[in-house]
Amino acid sequence: MPCWYPMEALPVRRSRTVSVHAPRAAAVELQVTDHSDGSVHTVAMELVEGRWTATVEAADGDVYALFADGVGPLVDPSAADVVFIADGPRSVFRGEWPQQPPLGMHHQQPVVYETHVRGFGRTYGGVADRLDHLVHLGVNVIELMPVHPFDDSANYWGYMPVVWGAVHRGYAVGADGAGELAALVAAAHERSLEVWLDVVFNHTGEGDASMPTWSLRGLDNAGAYLHQADGSYNDDTGCGNTIDPSDPEVRRLVFEALDRYADLGIDGFRFDLASILTRDGGHLVHLIGDWAQRRGVVLVAEAWDLAAYQVGVGFPDRRWAQWNDRFRDDVRGFLRAEPGKVPAMLHRVAGSPDLFPDNPARSVNFITAHDGLTLFDLTTVTSDRHHSWDCGDALRPQMLANAFCLLLLSAGTPMFVMGDEFARTQHGHDNPYNIDSPLTWVDWNRLDEWRWLFDYVRALLTLRRRAGAGLAAGAVRGYGVSDQPDESFESRSLAWATDELYVMANMWWEPLEFTVCEPGPWFVALTGAGGIAADASVVAGSSVSVPPRSITVLTRETFLS
Repeated sequence: MPCWYPMEALPVRRSRTVSVHAPRAAAVELQVTDHSDGSVHTVAMELVEGRWTATVEAADGDVYALFADGVGPLVDPSAADVVFIADGPRSVFRGEWPQQPPLGMHHQQPVVYETHVRGFGRTYGGVADRLDHLVHLGVNVIELMPVHPFDDSANYWGYMPVVWGAVHRGYAVGADGAGELAALVAAAHERSLEVWLDVVFNHTGEGDASMPTWSLRGLDNAGAYLHQADGSYNDDTGCGNTIDPSDPEVRRLVFEALDRYADLGIDGFRFDLASILTRDGGHLVHLIGDWAQRRGVVLVAEAWDLAAYQVGVGFPDRRWAQWNDRFRDDVRGFLRAEPGKVPAMLHRVAGSPDLFPDNPARSVNFITAHDGLTLFDLTTVTSDRHHSWDCGDALRPQMLANAFCLLLLSAGTPMFVMGDEFARTQHGHDNPYNIDSPLTWVDWNRLDEWRWLFDYVRALLTLRRRAGAGLAAGAVRGYGVSDQPDESFESRSLAWATDELYVMANMWWEPLEFTVCEPGPWFVALTGAGGIAADASVVAGSSVSVPPRSITVLTRETFLS
């Protein structure tokens, strides 16, 4: 029998109590496998206050499984560790859960860098080794894609969790995934980086009825999942099943998992398909909001699913930030010069007040995320669905610079995906959820090839830090080539200003003369693809020629000083 835990970490055997919710079961058994000699011990669990309970002597690293009315082996939904063996996942007894304090503060102007552990650094430790790249770039939040245990033989992204409250061993060098994740969090905090975590509480990896029964389906199928009138699973998640957010045991498991991750020092959580959690009328997301206030963590919702769209005021708790897909689609359309986009863009650059009237920081602005095309691939693939355009090699650097300008100089909380700052490509693949290969890994050799883009993004982030107070407050004033925005259908240009910035965006295919409509003096900070300007002075009323499909940025102070 292989060892599921580091031998040097094994303590003496001690009493372990396993307690599970299986309200419709007539009998539940607990089977424990000794990791040292492979011996198996099975005990009948007893029904104690509505939960099936058993206490056994076991060591850290011993594997255990549940059998409910003969169905099994099943993973304990409360397992703090999970290992995959030849015939599926198993719960593992582990020692004390690691404790890591949070950063202790939240950045007033967060810039989020979405990251896949394996794709970015292969392991938790590998990600820690790359953190200085993020510090040098100028982001201050790293958001990890899910680290729930999942079957990585059939999935890469990690959105098919076996249980919610453990840490995926596949990203660890050793057997202690939670400990190695805690070490990554500590390394990030040493660099003043917040760590946010993508969590998946809307469904489980058991999928639909054709897939293996691993845990909740065998213990409480009727209570844990939503069902159609004919008894089949509700599949509003698109992943085969949908959890019932009103179920008390589901809620208990959600908060158990959140507490464990917060104990590892996680500073914020992005909730996959968070709208699913409002199927109870919004009670659960309010409870999570209360919990987050007590724990001092950030909450971010992906406020849509296959049957609901709640972006903006439709989501029932305004303490949550939200991914803003309207920003994504409108900015992509404006970038490729789609007609009729200027009215929407006036909202997007101002923090989407049509969606988030109370606080622009609640709008998590993004052009790219893990699903869909990378930023580079948006310039190599022509697709109306993606609002992308193969613009050709000559224009591509300018389009990439434009995209980062629009993202990083708009009000709201910007986010981009790993490697976009040096033109990572997936060769046009838009949904590689199950591809673990160089296609989905960061190719660090591109950093040298696209160094100018990295430097340009770094300059934009420096500019945002120095002159971003107005963006943070949403104090954005909109203009056109003159004092009034041109909101006509064929318009492809706009300008916007805060007290510290003046941005002129021309997506037309001819140069345009913009009149600077705010009192000066101003200085040219950025212009053209990678063009960090020589700080030429501009005064109010001056005319500035902005080349075709490009953006020029003015600041109050000389940017290079």
